[in-house]
Amino acid sequence: MPKTNRNRKQFSQKQAKVKSSRETKSNPFEIRLNRQKHPMIGKKRKHDKGNPGVARSKAIEKRKGTLLHEYKQRHKTNRFLDKRIGEHDETMTAEEKMMERFAFEKQKVHEKSAIYNLAEEEEELTHFGQSLAEIEKFEEELSDVEEEDPSQDLKSTEDNFGGFLSKKPTEEGNRDDQPKSREEVLLDIITNSKAEKYERQKEREDVQDMTEELDKNYRNVLHLLAGLKSKKGSSDDSKKKSDNYDITVRELMFEAKGKATDRLKTPEVQAREERERLQKLEADRKRRMLGVTSEEEKKKKHRSADELNDYYAVEPVTKAMLSYKDGRPTDPLFLKEATFLEGNPNATREESGEEDNLGEDFEDGESEEEQEGEEESGSDDGEDLESEAESDKEVETAVHDVRAAVKTAKQKKQKMKDSAKKELPFTFAVPSTYPELATLLRHRSASEQVTVVERVRSCNHPSLADGNKAKLETFLSLLVQYFCSIADEEPINMELIHGLTKHIYELSKTSHIPTGNCFRDSLIEKYQAFKEGAGGKSQLVYPPISVLFYFKLLSLVFPTSDFKHCIATPAALFMGEVLAQCQVRSLLDVAKGLFLCNTFLQYVHLSKRIVPEAITSLHGILFLSKPEKDPANLDQVFPPFKPIGKHINYLVLTKNRSATSAYSPLKMKDVFCSNTDSSYLNNDDFRIWATSLALHLLLEFLKLYKDHDSTPEMFSPIGLALEWVDIEKYPKSTQTLHQELSEEIKGLQGKTRRALERTRRRPPTLKMFEPKFEEDYDPTRKNKSTGDKKQNEVKKLVHKHRQETKGAMRELRKDTQFLAREKQNEQIGRDAERKEKVRRLYGMLANQEGEVKNMMRKAGKKVNF
Repeated sequence: MPKTNRNRKQFSQKQAKVKSSRETKSNPFEIRLNRQKHPMIGKKRKHDKGNPGVARSKAIEKRKGTLLHEYKQRHKTNRFLDKRIGEHDETMTAEEKMMERFAFEKQKVHEKSAIYNLAEEEEELTHFGQSLAEIEKFEEELSDVEEEDPSQDLKSTEDNFGGFLSKKPTEEGNRDDQPKSREEVLLDIITNSKAEKYERQKEREDVQDMTEELDKNYRNVLHLLAGLKSKKGSSDDSKKKSDNYDITVRELMFEAKGKATDRLKTPEVQAREERERLQKLEADRKRRMLGVTSEEEKKKKHRSADELNDYYAVEPVTKAMLSYKDGRPTDPLFLKEATFLEGNPNATREESGEEDNLGEDFEDGESEEEQEGEEESGSDDGEDLESEAESDKEVETAVHDVRAAVKTAKQKKQKMKDSAKKELPFTFAVPSTYPELATLLRHRSASEQVTVVERVRSCNHPSLADGNKAKLETFLSLLVQYFCSIADEEPINMELIHGLTKHIYELSKTSHIPTGNCFRDSLIEKYQAFKEGAGGKSQLVYPPISVLFYFKLLSLVFPTSDFKHCIATPAALFMGEVLAQCQVRSLLDVAKGLFLCNTFLQYVHLSKRIVPEAITSLHGILFLSKPEKDPANLDQVFPPFKPIGKHINYLVLTKNRSATSAYSPLKMKDVFCSNTDSSYLNNDDFRIWATSLALHLLLEFLKLYKDHDSTPEMFSPIGLALEWVDIEKYPKSTQTLHQELSEEIKGLQGKTRRALERTRRRPPTLKMFEPKFEEDYDPTRKNKSTGDKKQNEVKKLVHKHRQETKGAMRELRKDTQFLAREKQNEQIGRDAERKEKVRRLYGMLANQEGEVKNMMRKAGKKVNF
């Protein structure tokens, strides 16, 4: 069949479309060839050709659908939730989704229409969850109250209601052949059920009575069975005896079990409860200062008018009637008021508010008695006089008792006021300056000062308010200053120093940086005072006792074992400078030097850092105890000690004390009694104590440095110094220390040490020039596999992780560039819109200006703009 023109046209259009599609697919400018440096014949590659333009456009379209959508929705919180059934469930097919949705719609329609549909099925009516059909059958069990004689119940029913509730049998109804009605059947059922219940109750009572009777008879026969039981028990005991394990098991059976306790309270809760307790005690103390007792406080319950509501009931006021018997008020209340008026003759009319009423009532009583007396005969005049005399005595006795009671109450109140005023307040504000702290703590005992500091901390815990932490930081600096001031007082109060040390340590743990700054500034201040104390002289003097205690406080607050610490390291250098440059000029300086050596031992007991200043200072103290010093043959001592001078015989004993077994150690408060005068230390007890303490410290340092290589050279001068001490004059305990230290030093002499040598290193291997052949060599593989399978897997995972990381970074860079382009396009669009608005505004203003000019020109006026 020949082709028509129409068919030819359609065929040519199809060929043109195919040709155009082929041309677009094979565009050479969009294809990128990845060339190889070393091509291999027959090897297929995945990425020989690439199409970066198409890939870039696909990536941009994908980012427009995901990243750009998130970017535009970044400041929006509303979302559209798709609640269609099965829309996001990939396991359901389209038909299943439609079926589920159709069933759901039908169910909703069915529920709505069935609400008002009453003709489909009959609903079951219930009462308290029970069907009314069952209730009509009278199948409900009756309670125990109804368990009584059915005949009595029936009789009472007939008597009370006239018998019309129960149908009485008639002559015609007595016939057996006549069937019973429904009411008669129900009445028979009720009667039979009540009869059965009555029988069951009677049976239970009979069983209970029989059980009680058996119990009584068993008690009467129990004494006859006592002999049999004892024989049986003795035989059982003989056969089986309980061992320790059985006894322990029985004890564990009756052991009390642990009970649940309350949860542990947090420090914040404990601080809040402590503050509330102190506030309550302070309110109680102020009340007692005013002389108000707890009973009076409970009675005085004032209610304002705002608190009156519908539920408020006014309490009835009961007034006692004034009556007399034998000339004396019968009510003690009026008797107390009368005695008060008699005891206070200067009382004003206002103070004795009820005096007039009392007098009027008394006069009325007298008039009534006079009228009665006139009516009576005059034979009882003598008896009346006697009764009046007795009543006067009773009144006087009562008045005296009331006055004594009032006086006693006043004394108790005054005593309560005085004791409350003497008590410490329970709440304190944090002092902000040192004078405030000194005023708060001075003129109080040591225990009271520690209590005040504790209450200041409890009432101002950092968790109770926002500014409390800063207040306590200031309070810590003031406490450190106060600590140093009381350390220089005479005599020294060690109890107060120990109490303040505890609170300074606890406060330092709340804020570390302010604590460090506080102690550093104080240390700098003390070092400057130490340098200025020399007054231009070459020899420095020992610092006061407060500085020594400050060094001790630093060792408790900060760690001293660190290699370099911002507070402990300068403090150790300060102590070393004191021991190395301060010359001993008194016995008090000897005590200070021993204190610093002991503090140094505590500083380095963990780090085992060598302190040559402490060793040389102890060596000099042993030199001071040498009895005879030859000026011609000077002994070798280390500075600041000198072999000659007037300060070289401070520790020489005046008497032989070898008869005593042990020396009595001196307390800190006995040694540091004064900062200037040391005459109280000029005795043999102090000299023995100082020498013994020096030997003990040297022994501790020797044990601490025993593992060091330089220990023999360090303690060799100490071995020579031990020969200077005339140890035979000292007590036996000191001689024991001297002998132990000498043996330890002699044991160091035979110690062998390894010579110095370079650090041993592994010798380098010789280079091998023989080639290494690999059987599984593959030049295309960059990372060659090893024989270990796990190692190969690890290498693969590392390589894959590295590739994924690079890919993620590349994608993040592209995302950033895409967002930057979008932001730039948005900015360009906003600028163009703004320019268009400005252009329109300028045009509108120009039109308005032209219209105004035309109007003014028509009016014939000159226009000036």
